[in-house]
Formats: sequence, structure tokens, C-alpha cells
Amino acid sequence: MDLRNLRHLVALARTLNYVRAGETIGLSQSALTRSIQSIERECRVKLFDRSRGGVQLTRHGQAFVERAEALLAGADDLTSFIQRVAGAEEGDMPFGIEPLPARALLPSVLAPSIAANPNMRNHVLIRSIEALWELLRAGEIDFFISARGRIPFNPRVRTAPLGAFPLSFLVRAGHPALQDDQDAGPYPVLLAGEAGAINQVSPRLQQLISGPRHIVEDYDILAKLLENSNAILISSIFAVQEEMRRGLIRELVDKDHESVSIQIMMYSLENKSLSPAALKLRRAFQDKMREITTR
Repeated sequence: MDLRNLRHLVALARTLNYVRAGETIGLSQSALTRSIQSIERECRVKLFDRSRGGVQLTRHGQAFVERAEALLAGADDLTSFIQRVAGAEEGDMPFGIEPLPARALLPSVLAPSIAANPNMRNHVLIRSIEALWELLRAGEIDFFISARGRIPFNPRVRTAPLGAFPLSFLVRAGHPALQDDQDAGPYPVLLAGEAGAINQVSPRLQQLISGPRHIVEDYDILAKLLENSNAILISSIFAVQEEMRRGLIRELVDKDHESVSIQIMMYSLENKSLSPAALKLRRAFQDKMREITTR
């Protein structure tokens, strides 16, 4: 049944006058008459009684109009909903993110999004890249954001670069290695996730970080551990900006160390389309990375 015809029917039911109903919906009286007749033929039931005195709904017509109004309201709601989804204003957004980009980017990206789109429901999982990959493959998240890592080839993966953070070696204020450039350690190493061999590290830094590795996937706890021990955190200064501003954490610099970047990527499955909200969020992450790394 054509929704346009149902709209014509409801307009006539509300005015009980062909001329006024036609003016309301922009139809001539003859066109409106044909539309109503087509519905009655399809239903094989008289919906309106017509007489010199005007138009009246039949008993069945009254019940039909009530259901037609509910159907049209549902159709309007559906149209409105899909328009809001297309505008990234409503819907569900399940995604994952590694601890480093979560600490450095997530609050400043997600807070404006929540304020601008109060009907969008975000479900954010902060995990290691290995756990995020399994969640993506299982369909539990639409995409994830992490440092560039080894991702299986099958199923095929779509990648989008978001930017790069400098790799940093971070210690507490007053750490012995800050005071003595001959100090060779080794010291315990803190990481937010599994990491392979770190290339392009000066011999001194390599010796300093040759101690046992401790993996903690929570930067609040990592920061506390760093402040209260002689451990060295391998991460980026952008993950501990607040602690560095307060003078609690310092970057361990070696003149012989070549700078290394951590590439931050967005991963999704190639055979699954990204929603408008996901694409909008990707742009927000890219913009935020560009903003904080070029200050």
C-alpha cells in the first residue's frame, strides 16, 4: 500500500472535505478522489460515505485511519532516524582503542562528540592490539585505534593513518639517570602493551631499558608506578602530559638517540562499511592528533 495514498486518506479524514484536504496536501480535488478510490478498491471496503451533506468515515474507515496514522508516524520516525544516523547524530558506536591513544586523545575527542550528539551511544573498549583484533574479527567493534602493529592478512583489513606520536623514555622527576649521564642501569621497564625490539636506540638507553618488562594496560596506574619507582616508561610524552606539566614525570633524553615515531592507525574490516559516525570520529581523531603534535 502506497504511503502517499495513506497520507491523502488521513488528510481527508481530518477535514472531511475534499477541497480543504486537497489544499493541505497540494492535490486537486479530482486527484485526491482518485487516490481515495484506489485505496478503497485495494481494501475492497468503503472507507468514506459520501452525500450531499459532505463526507463521513465509515465504521471500518475510522479503524483504518487510526492504523494508517500509526503506520505513517512510524514511517516518519524511521525516516527521521535514518537521517540522524546519516548525519552521525544517532546510533550505536562500538569501537576499541589502545591505552596510549586512549590516554592521549580519547577524552578531548569524545567529549565534544557526546555534547554535540547526545543521542549517539558510544561503547569504547580499551584493550591491547591483540585483544582488539579479536573483537574486530568477531564483529563486536566496528573499528579500533592503535599503534601500527602486526595485523593478520585474512580477513582483509582497511587501514587509515591518524598521525604519529614521538616515542619517549619517561622517568620520575629526580630519577638517577637524569642526574648521572654515565648511569647505565638497567632499570625496570613499564609498557602499556606488548612491544618488540625497539630499534634506533642509543647504547646508553638500550642498557638503561634492559631490565625486566612490566605490562600494565592502564595509564593512571602506569603514571603512579612511574612516580613511585625508578622504572622507565616507554611510551609518548602525550600520554602523560598532565603529569609532565606538574613536574612529576620527565623525559629521559640522550644526545645519541635518534628520534622514533609511533604511527597511530585506525583498523577496520575491508568487507564492512564504516558508518557516517565512524568516519566523523576518524576525522576528529586525525584533527586532534594534528593539533597536539604541531603545537
